[in-house]
Amino acid sequence: MDKNGKYMLVGALLTGVGVSLITYTASRYTSFKRIVANTIRLEEIASLEITRLSSVPGEKKDVVITDPAVIGRIFGDFSHVQLMKSARNVSSDKKFSYYITIVQADRKQRFDIILKGKHHMIIYDNDLNNPHLNAYKIISPFYPQALEQTFE
Repeated sequence: MDKNGKYMLVGALLTGVGVSLITYTASRYTSFKRIVANTIRLEEIASLEITRLSSVPGEKKDVVITDPAVIGRIFGDFSHVQLMKSARNVSSDKKFSYYITIVQADRKQRFDIILKGKHHMIIYDNDLNNPHLNAYKIISPFYPQALEQTFE
């Protein structure tokens, strides 16, 4: 193999490695909007069943939200959240964790979301054809005020 052939081979290998690295990195990053909001429209949500889990025994609390305006505010808080795939076994950095079930108008439970503090989220997609669970680290500023206000 001559000198030009070796340079072309090395260039092709480096290009392949670069494309693979970019593809791998891009697959680790996503958003709440891409996973949930683009899958289910706000109008299709009949209710949010929310459980606030506490690190203090006896402080568990459940609410069911059916008011479209409140559902919209909670969804709005989540809609701009940027996520990066992470380990599933992270502990909460706050006193409370939230378990949210999104129920569609046809009473199907479409998504289950576990919010562990302001830095970790687990999303279970109950899609009948392809159910899957992924854990994410929240990498954008996130303030779930509407969610927290439902328990005041």
